[in-house]
Amino acid sequence: MADSLNPKVYILTFTAFVMLSSEFIAAGLLPEIASGLQISVGRAGWLVTAFALGMGIGAPVIAAFTHKVSLRTLLMSGCVALFCGNTISALTDNFSLLMLGRALGGIGVAIFWTNAALAASAMSSPAHKSLAVSRVLIGISIASVVGVPLGKLVSDTWDWEFAMGMMAALSALALLAVIRWIHPPQTHAPVNHRSLVQRLRSVWTRDIALALLSYLFMFAGIMAVFSYLATFLARYTGLAGTPVTLTLALYGVSDIVGNLLLSKRVPEQLDGMFKTLLLVLAVSLAAISLLGESVWLVPLVVAAIGCCHAGASLLTGVDVLRRAGANAQFIGSVNVSAINLGIMLGTSAGGLLIDHIGLQYVGFLAAGFVVCAWGTRMCLSTEPVTTEDLATE
Repeated sequence: MADSLNPKVYILTFTAFVMLSSEFIAAGLLPEIASGLQISVGRAGWLVTAFALGMGIGAPVIAAFTHKVSLRTLLMSGCVALFCGNTISALTDNFSLLMLGRALGGIGVAIFWTNAALAASAMSSPAHKSLAVSRVLIGISIASVVGVPLGKLVSDTWDWEFAMGMMAALSALALLAVIRWIHPPQTHAPVNHRSLVQRLRSVWTRDIALALLSYLFMFAGIMAVFSYLATFLARYTGLAGTPVTLTLALYGVSDIVGNLLLSKRVPEQLDGMFKTLLLVLAVSLAAISLLGESVWLVPLVVAAIGCCHAGASLLTGVDVLRRAGANAQFIGSVNVSAINLGIMLGTSAGGLLIDHIGLQYVGFLAAGFVVCAWGTRMCLSTEPVTTEDLATE
């Protein structure tokens, strides 16, 4: 087994799939939820925001105060929180309780996501640590391909409550699998001797703060469209049923393809590629509004956005590691918070725009956020300044 990847890492891959599917699924069900609860699609979009709020608040708090708790306990706690959140969402037709269930699920994902990579690394030999972490991240791509379209298919066949119930069942299965097979050796857990104040100060260096702000704007733009993509395709483009599901699946497939294409082409000087990606993403998001009525062109635009989404996630992860240095764990958790604040901003702004101006303009709003991200990155140092560099100055 020393010469191969520990197969138990794939339990974390499956759990990551369940976690991110639970986050993404609501975006594909907004029209059905809005109809079932007799509310506007914009208000239903707050269910995406609630999940992101749970993650955004949960991630840095967890990273700051749970460094003495075992990885196994944290992973199980994340699964329990997700199961409870999904169960509440499946069993209630009260919007407030539904919001609570979604927020609780987001906290569960935050607990899992701040510790899954550490657990995968701890369970692997030194030669396979990076491979183990990458295998956990595959769960995100699978969720983007399978999670949203599967939830939409189940909802179309039965109803949206059944789709949420399916996620509750998968959450229970993930919890049982983690309890049975995930036992990270605690002796491998990293110990951070810096105080909480020192770790917080590392976030407020100029480059780190600007980088985090750029991620926030970037994901606000992506989610302003992604959260309402199913609604856009059905109500503006004029697709229905299976074509909507297939287009959502195309987004996920494009996400995987984009990841595979870019993963081996990340340069040492990241800044130029990042800025180019942002410009391509902004154009693609604007195109969804410009070409939204074309049944034949919209799938191409969706595929372009999916590829850019993959690139955004990949480059963000690399950028955090290069700029954060030894503080990557804590700054990474703050990055999760920044991304989810962006998700909340994009989803809520998109909902307000849809309710008060018009669904067809959501692409322009999203492009505006991404242009803000590009402008923010223009203010960053070309050469990443790590927190270690600042400490030695």
